[in-house]
Amino acid sequence: MKLLKVLVAAGVVTGMASCATQNPPQGGPKDETPPTLVSSTPKDQQLNVDTRTVSLTFDEEVQQNSLQKELLITPNINNPYQVKTDKNTLTLEFEKPLMDSTTYTFNFREGITDITEKNKAQGLRLSFSTGTFIDSSRVSGSVVSLLKQTPEKDAIVALYQAGDTLSIRKNRPYYLANTDAQGNFTLQNVKEGSYRMYALVDKNNNTYYDTEEERIAYLTEPITITPTTDSVRLQTVRIDTKKPILLAREKYTDRFVANYNEGVQQVRATDLATQDTLTTKVGTDGKVASLFKTPGFSGGKAILTAVDSSGNIAVDTLVIAFEGKRSQRVKGAQLKVINTGQNGGYRIGQEVMLELQTPIRITGNAPLKLMADTTVVQELRYPEQVSLDRTNTELRFNLPNINNRIKQVTVVLDSTAIQPLEGEPLSFPQLQLSVAEGRGTGSLSGKINTEYKSYTLQLLNSEYKVIEQQPGKSTFKFRNVAPGNYILRVLIDENNNGKWEKADPEFKQKPEPVYIYPSPVEVRANWEIEDLNLEF
Repeated sequence: MKLLKVLVAAGVVTGMASCATQNPPQGGPKDETPPTLVSSTPKDQQLNVDTRTVSLTFDEEVQQNSLQKELLITPNINNPYQVKTDKNTLTLEFEKPLMDSTTYTFNFREGITDITEKNKAQGLRLSFSTGTFIDSSRVSGSVVSLLKQTPEKDAIVALYQAGDTLSIRKNRPYYLANTDAQGNFTLQNVKEGSYRMYALVDKNNNTYYDTEEERIAYLTEPITITPTTDSVRLQTVRIDTKKPILLAREKYTDRFVANYNEGVQQVRATDLATQDTLTTKVGTDGKVASLFKTPGFSGGKAILTAVDSSGNIAVDTLVIAFEGKRSQRVKGAQLKVINTGQNGGYRIGQEVMLELQTPIRITGNAPLKLMADTTVVQELRYPEQVSLDRTNTELRFNLPNINNRIKQVTVVLDSTAIQPLEGEPLSFPQLQLSVAEGRGTGSLSGKINTEYKSYTLQLLNSEYKVIEQQPGKSTFKFRNVAPGNYILRVLIDENNNGKWEKADPEFKQKPEPVYIYPSPVEVRANWEIEDLNLEF
């Protein structure tokens, strides 16, 4: 009897649980049809609306899907609301009446789904007016990345009334819309007038520009929006106003090392006593800068100036001392690897760079040789085939033409021909160099047709990283390029001041123009591309 009671109770509980849980019906084809709006209160395009509620009725049971985040109400209102659902009907209940004589647009985006498969209601928009007419002004256009000229998907396009003091850094926009996958946007039912216009890649989804990790586009002057406003093209940039910060200092017998919190593009050091420019070098990642001991500078006060990629400048006055041990960042020598996006080893003609432990001088005619197993493939001569950089810490050579069967060579440095400027002789490890199977490099060249007088031509890999750049001329040529797909980009110095002006944190000056060659350029081994024509 007790067992029977337990089984009955368990059955009752199971039945209650199954009644309380809403699951998709079992069997049959999967529901892939989104809910369709049947009616709304108020109706789309309705006039003289006086209400605190907006109700939508669909052809099936629905639920909200992060609606507070998805729903865009324009113009922006500071009027909290609650969302209530009752089977096929979803209702917004506002705390206060809507503003009088105002055209409202509700863009629900992906905020409403059915309850079976969470299919999203598509293209759901509702416009109505609390006055006697619907505002009919509009503006459309596109948003692209300035440096890539690629569409910005899901960017916010924001309008602020020109006469108010609201800021995109602190306030929600008066009107806003999102771009589609092609970067296109349309703002409809806008009240005719003058507006400040922005586009924002809003990483934290709060509709504010409150972090420099976000990309922003802006017009430097207000735009007048009417029913016939021309299309607008907005180009996003990343604005960086933070100066590099010197985090740590290291002292060695041959150099002084400054460690920064971010990558810097350039470091300049000046002897405070003589005003002479000192010998410096920035590491591969940009975060480490070295100031070298030379016959003309053995220590003292110096001004160290670091410039990052956005032009932010950090200036530090330091007391430089060369003491302790020789730097151990490099043990003898190592390959200097720069990420160009090309893999598979070095190709014939490609430049090879070797970082050395300390500044050196070359005293022999053949400071290095290439070997395959125990066979000497080639001895490289200085200065005909081997060069030394201005800091005396980097050797460079182009991989010579070697036997096709050789897949790897060993770089052997001669310690009797490569001697440190100070201290004990160096001991060099044997460095392994993989040789690419495709063999050889290519080149690309062409002509530039433009009325601009000053510009910089850049060769980019498929990840938009700069491989090489040249000052603007009527013709160009990039040599010893590893096979792959490349992008040609031009930074245009429109005001001819010798540099490309980036975005203005105050939004008063626009960034200077950028041109991208319409299609990627494929470089093949041992091929020369000579017919490129850039027009901008």
